[in-house]
Amino acid sequence: MNRLLALLIVMTIAGGTAFGQSQGTRRVVASPATRTTEIGSPARMSAVPRPSSPSGRTSARMVSERSLLQEPIEQGEVVYADEPEPVYSDEVYDPNQGLAAIGGCSDGSCGTSGCDTCGVTYGSPFGNDLCDPYCLDSRILCLALPSHGWVSVDYMMFHQPGMETPALVTNSRPGFTAANVLYGGDNDILSDRLDGIRTRFGWWFVNRPNLGIEGEYLTSGDNTETFNRVSNGSAGNFLYRPFFNVVTGANDISVIAEQGTNTPSGSVRVDASSQFQGVAVRFKRFLCCSSSSACSILRGGEVPVQSRLEATLGWRYYQLDEALRINENKTQQVGAARNFNITDSFETLNQFNGVELGVNWQGRRGYWTLDTLMRVSIGNIRQRVDIMGQTLVDGAVLGNFAGGNPGGVLAVEPNASGSPYIRDELGISPELGAALKYQLTQRLELKVGYSFMYLSNVVRPGEQIDFDVDPNWFPQSVPYTGPARRNSPTFAFNDTGYYIHGLTLGGEYRW
Repeated sequence: MNRLLALLIVMTIAGGTAFGQSQGTRRVVASPATRTTEIGSPARMSAVPRPSSPSGRTSARMVSERSLLQEPIEQGEVVYADEPEPVYSDEVYDPNQGLAAIGGCSDGSCGTSGCDTCGVTYGSPFGNDLCDPYCLDSRILCLALPSHGWVSVDYMMFHQPGMETPALVTNSRPGFTAANVLYGGDNDILSDRLDGIRTRFGWWFVNRPNLGIEGEYLTSGDNTETFNRVSNGSAGNFLYRPFFNVVTGANDISVIAEQGTNTPSGSVRVDASSQFQGVAVRFKRFLCCSSSSACSILRGGEVPVQSRLEATLGWRYYQLDEALRINENKTQQVGAARNFNITDSFETLNQFNGVELGVNWQGRRGYWTLDTLMRVSIGNIRQRVDIMGQTLVDGAVLGNFAGGNPGGVLAVEPNASGSPYIRDELGISPELGAALKYQLTQRLELKVGYSFMYLSNVVRPGEQIDFDVDPNWFPQSVPYTGPARRNSPTFAFNDTGYYIHGLTLGGEYRW
């Protein structure tokens, strides 16, 4: 009997111990913000905040197994557990890495096929985080991380189409041929290289690392061209200003220097200038990227192979400012010798404002990166043309001229009205570019590239000149009393396409 009683006591103690241990396999399910775990004994409890996923979703695996009693678990109930800490999600956002840890590949296939999601390739067969520059080479800054800023400066060696003009200076009388044209005509002007500077700068937003903003400014130098000729009027050294005489219906000239006439000597100077500027502000959207690795033949080791694609939306402004001025200075022997200074001036201004859409793709292999872009802007282009003519005799404006405008030769009363001509037109501006970059340090790259920019419906000075002239409009010292003048030269907007293109050399710094 005593033995049976002792056996029951031992079994009771053993069962209580087993029951206590089964209680120890249960855990705490508290409020969504906290969870409570046992530390030592039920009297020693601590509240530990539960991390949440970036999307704010709670864990899909809060309890791995039910207690032995299988009763329902109420919120706030203490349930003891010895199991490992729960795994909440693969999407863990680290603000120090931007998008580095979002959408990383985990299937082990990224080393061969690449990662189609925007993030770091974690499945590299080389065992490296390819977007960590310190895993492979400290010089390489990851393309797949948009959480950085940048500034780039390019020296532009551009070319623009030459400006068309009629023949402006010749050395032969009417009946001249192209061989007698000294300036203008079939020889386009302002066809030299157009140098300039382009600066881009921007950054990705901290709270929205897949969104960024970029500013751009470009300006060319003042591209100028000058033709200057002085003549004593000797044979073979004549100077004339040609035009088409609408009264006689034949080519005609205004004499600058020719011996045997009342204008024995003189000079002519033609100045042409052109300047192109642009400003842009655009938002950038990080679309996708890929990251893998490959063997480098030159280095004999592995190098990162990465790419990224971005879309842009913004505002674009272009301005093309050009001028063409012809000035002749001559002495006329009409009674007393008098000095005539005659100027024709044609100036144009084109201002484009439009919405810009574009895409930018970058691809890297080791230290080398290929950066390409394609954009198009659609908007309004405001055209402005200023035409002015003036004649000075012995330093004073020639008076007694009907209409109060003394005029010149190609810019006289009908077209040189004294007011600018302005109109608005639809403008389209595509842009293409590519740059090959080499990474010197982790943040600094050198680059060489090519850019092409086009602007439709621009006005240029040489094409606003009407070569048909009624010489009765030329300034006179007495009021004109002859037959009715023809309405020539006239003004009409003549627009054309304009482009600049060429090589760029520069550098880019990222952080």
